[in-house]
Order: sequence, then C-alpha cells, then structure tokens
Amino acid sequence: MARKLIPAVSEEFLQREGLGPQIALWEDALRTDLSRGTFEWWYFDAHFEDGTTAVIVFSTRPILERKGPLKPSIWLTITDPQGKKHALYPSFAPSQFAASRERPQVQIATHRMSGDLHRYTVSVDLGELAAELVFEGIVPPWRPGAGKVYFGDLDHYFAWLPSIPYGKVYGQIRYAGQTHAVQGTGYHDHNWGNVSLNEVWDHWYWGRAHLGDYTLIFVEQVATPAYGREKLPVFMLAKGQEILIGDGFPLRLEKETFVRHPEGRMYPLKVDFHWEKAAERVHLGLRNPEIIEATSLLMHLPAWQRRLLHLLVNPYYFRFQADLHLSVHLAQVQEQVQGKALYEIMMLR
Repeated sequence: MARKLIPAVSEEFLQREGLGPQIALWEDALRTDLSRGTFEWWYFDAHFEDGTTAVIVFSTRPILERKGPLKPSIWLTITDPQGKKHALYPSFAPSQFAASRERPQVQIATHRMSGDLHRYTVSVDLGELAAELVFEGIVPPWRPGAGKVYFGDLDHYFAWLPSIPYGKVYGQIRYAGQTHAVQGTGYHDHNWGNVSLNEVWDHWYWGRAHLGDYTLIFVEQVATPAYGREKLPVFMLAKGQEILIGDGFPLRLEKETFVRHPEGRMYPLKVDFHWEKAAERVHLGLRNPEIIEATSLLMHLPAWQRRLLHLLVNPYYFRFQADLHLSVHLAQVQEQVQGKALYEIMMLR
C-alpha cells in the first residue's frame, strides 16, 4: 500500500513549526543539524540585461549523497549571451563550512552569502569564474503554508522557502578572462530536508516568471510509486507586491510533443499549467523552450561510479527559457500578458 504525502499547509502545521503569517529572518538561516541524512542548499539565479544568466548554489552536501559525510560545495554556472556555459562545482572540507542559525549567513571557504530577507550579498571567486552580486527583493518572501511536505510520517520531510520570488540584481561577474558589470532580475530560494529526493520524488517541473506587473512561481512535483505517484502542485501569483494566489492545489499540468535530448532523456515542447477554482482561472502556456542547462546528476561522482549507476538510474536536470503566455481571469483582475519564463525539469530516477 502506498505511503502518503502530507503537505504542511494548515494552521496546525504553522503552530507545529513555530511559524507566523510573516516570514521570520531565521527561516532562511541554517535549518538542519548537518548530520548524515540531511541536506540543505541556498539557491540564487539571475538574468542580466546583456543576455547572460548565472546560477549560484551554496550546499551542505550533494542531494544524491545525503547519507554521506558533510561535503559543502559551491555551484557557479554562467551562461554567456551566445549560449556557452561556463561552470564549476567544487567541493570543500567540512571545516570550511559555517552558517548562522539566526539569519541568512553562509560561508564555504572564502565564498559567502548573507542577507535579511530583502537584500542579499553573494560573493564567489573560483578563479576563472567569479560573481559579486547584490540581490534585492521586490516581491516579498512567501511560502505555501509551512513550506514543508512530509513523507509517510512527520519525521521525514522536504522544505522550501522562496525568500526573493522576484527582485533586482546588480554587481559583477567574471568568465572567459573578462570581468563584466551586470544588472538584471533575480530569484533566491532555500531548500532543506532529510529524505533521499530520488526515493520520494520521481520528477518535478518548476518555473518562475515576471511579466509586466506579474510574478509567478509554478510547480508540479510527482512522487515515486512508493507514494502512489501523487502530485503536489504549488502556485504563487503576485501583482506588484501583492500576492493574489498562494493556493496551489487547483493547479494542474499538461505536456505534449516530446523530443529526445542527445543524452537520451525526453522533454516536452508544449507545457501548460491550468489553475481553476470556482469561476476563477489562470492559464500559463510555455512554448519554444531553449535549453540553458542539461546536466546529469551523476556528474560529480567518479567515472567508475557514474558508469555503474547509469546502468540503474539516469537522473537528469534540464533548465529552459521559453515564451510564456499568461491569461488571468480573477474577480479583481482580467488580463493577458506575454513574455519570457525560466523553468526546469528535474528527473530523479
């Protein structure tokens, strides 16, 4: 019999987690005890006006090595305006990791990030690649309920906090031997938990966009057969600084016209999210996806381990930029807008 997913969205879970209606500073601080079996990462991405994109991640250990020793790492990926990816993923000694439990403040060797739920500074220098960036939130921090989903019982969970659903970014980055002053828009979130993601999630579609006055986060997570392949949708729609929708349960995903990537994994060319509740509805149509990143999750392992595991699993990550058509039909808003969206497909099995 399949085990159950337990979304922590009701008032009882807010009380259980010691949370209020407003996001507190400590919620974006260190949330795990760093013991074997736990993982945690702080994620930042930016899309700059010159067409460059950057992704920076501070992590306590790789998600596929949850039961291993502490293995702090930095991910820095810069994709230049011509679409060429420049990426480094170094790991560091456990003694080189430090983080606050009171506020967002993480240091791995000489690389650091710190913030206050509105303004974050991120500093990473890996030699040939570097980023010195400031992220400033425009849409306030948000979470769906307590921001957690439990698996089978209340001891095993995965948690998520988008501290900057949408904001501005400025600073400088270095790649290909040159330093560039940059400015643009960005996003920051924080994940932590104590479950093997490949044992509880089969895959997920996760995206974000800012079109005109609208900011969106849209997600469909699909559990493994052990959890009945249950779907867990998440949806946030904001206009300006006001969050119009935070209830993801009416959201459903449709996808079609699959094509094969050279590495063997399939992905759809047409992705539609539909949110419907009573007479209100929102439609997101994603078209013309351009691959920004396509990466095997086994890449950090030694070659012999990659070859062995690839016989059993092929976990893979896609990140796209696509055209987005947004149609909003709410009691207080009737509007259609178009623009660009970023979204990812995480295939964990």
